Amino acid sequence: MKKISTIFTSFAAATILISSCSTNKILTSEKNQEIKESKETASSSFVKMKDGKIVYYKTLELKKGVFTSPHLLADGKIKIMPSEIVAYQNNEHYAVSQSTFKSGRKSYVAVETLPGFAVRVVRGKLNIYCKQYFNGRAAIDEFYIQAGTEGKIYVYSPELMKQLIKDNVEALSYFNQTEEEKEFSKKLQATAQLYNNGLLMSKN
Repeated sequence: MKKISTIFTSFAAATILISSCSTNKILTSEKNQEIKESKETASSSFVKMKDGKIVYYKTLELKKGVFTSPHLLADGKIKIMPSEIVAYQNNEHYAVSQSTFKSGRKSYVAVETLPGFAVRVVRGKLNIYCKQYFNGRAAIDEFYIQAGTEGKIYVYSPELMKQLIKDNVEALSYFNQTEEEKEFSKKLQATAQLYNNGLLMSKN
C-alpha cells in the first residue's frame, strides 16, 4: 500500500513509531496529565504499549533491512519491537497492530510501516485503515473500518460500511455509486471524509 493516495491529504510512504520496554522512561500520571493539558498535536511521536500506557518521543523512525529485524528507533537510541506495542504515531502516520483487529487476514507484509500493522488513512468519527497481505502473486491492500476511536476495528465489507454511514444520506448516496465511477480505495476514503466532515474534496 505504498503511497496510498487519499482524497484529502497526501500520504507519504511512511514509517511508524514505537517505544522500547527495556529502557523506556515511562511517563508518570502527573506528566500524562501535563501532556493532555498541553494538547499534544497530531504530529507528536508516541507509542501505545500493551498495557495501555502512551510514551511520547521527539523522534520515531522505522528501521528495516536485509539483516535487520523491523523495529522503531525512538530518539535515535531506544529500540522498540513490534511485539511490544499495539499502536504508534510518527510524523508520517498513525498505525495499529493487527492483534487488535476483530476480523481480517493476519499478514506480515508491509512497506511503509511495521509488519502486522495497518496505517490509518482517514481519521474521524469513522476511521479507515489499510494493511497489506500477499495473495500468492503480489501484495494487496486490505481495508478496515472503525466507528470512533474506541470502536472495534473490522475488515471492510460493503454491508458493514453501509451500516456505519446509514445516518448520513449524502455519504450513503455517494458510496452507493457504481465502483467503476471511482477507484475503490479513493471512493472508500472519500466516503469516510464526507461522512466525517460533510465535505467532499477532490485531489487532482
